[in-house]
Amino acid sequence: MTTLPSPLLSSLRQLRGRVALALGVFDGVHRGHQAVLSTLLREARAREATPVALFFDPPPRQLLFPQDAPKLLTSLSVKVRLLRQAGMEEVVCLPFTPELSRLTPREFWEEWLLANPALQIPLLCVGEDWRFGAGNQGTLETLRALAQEQGIQVTGVPPLLHQGERISSTRVRAAIAQGDLSLARELLGRPFTLEGEIVHGLGKAGQALECPTANLEGEHLQLPPAGVYAGWTRLAETPAPLPGILYIGEAPTFRGVGNGHPVVELHLFHFQGDLYGKSVSILPVSFLRESRLFPSPALLARQIQEDIRQASQILQRNPPPL
Repeated sequence: MTTLPSPLLSSLRQLRGRVALALGVFDGVHRGHQAVLSTLLREARAREATPVALFFDPPPRQLLFPQDAPKLLTSLSVKVRLLRQAGMEEVVCLPFTPELSRLTPREFWEEWLLANPALQIPLLCVGEDWRFGAGNQGTLETLRALAQEQGIQVTGVPPLLHQGERISSTRVRAAIAQGDLSLARELLGRPFTLEGEIVHGLGKAGQALECPTANLEGEHLQLPPAGVYAGWTRLAETPAPLPGILYIGEAPTFRGVGNGHPVVELHLFHFQGDLYGKSVSILPVSFLRESRLFPSPALLARQIQEDIRQASQILQRNPPPL
């Protein structure tokens, strides 16, 4: 068994004993990833090995193709939590660097996966389409050939299908971007939520609109379409979900049109307290209206009160999940 239980490890050198590894990006930890993890759990138990998930951060495409890198489905902390909830006893995050990206499949295998003599790896588990090494040269067959030299078994898990199509992080992102949160829920195996830390925003809503809001750090997260949503919010230290409205958009009434990445603002009904620096999980329930430019802050304030009224009625009919 491992000797350093922790939320996150940065190297396989921190592990000891028999370890079964699941390798992947695991963005979103969707049902396809869950199939890999459940296979690892089953086979790890049969070998009396500790189940461990290993992934890179930042995701390789963010480093190699920053202009074309996709938005993330989960922050690092949320990914770790989901992997642990899936049964992983340890989670290893390898820092993805330019030097690591240039390693051949064999170099990665020898310098990273075999670098710890105190570690026994009887099993590796990956999705059938997993790639590794410089230029994605390494395939499942490459991994099996390398592993065979050490007597390590490699299990390739076939893609999981939903409605005849492969479940993937790309497909989940597309569903969220199109506002199809029902499909996103089916692909993820859980309701879609926006999770992150509350940061300082414009500081105008509470004054000009008489509607105090908290801003979520969501610049790198995949967001649903711009607009106003009724939703439930769970605070890390508050077990009961709180009702509120969520705004996603450019805030054109205050910031103008075409001003860069969207803001994510949260208003909780009847809540008093300081949210800055706190972790929140927001479950959008119903889309209320599109984001738009109002002629004046006063007219926007009037619309927000109507948004709150509508959202209150919707959330009364849609209690939060347990």
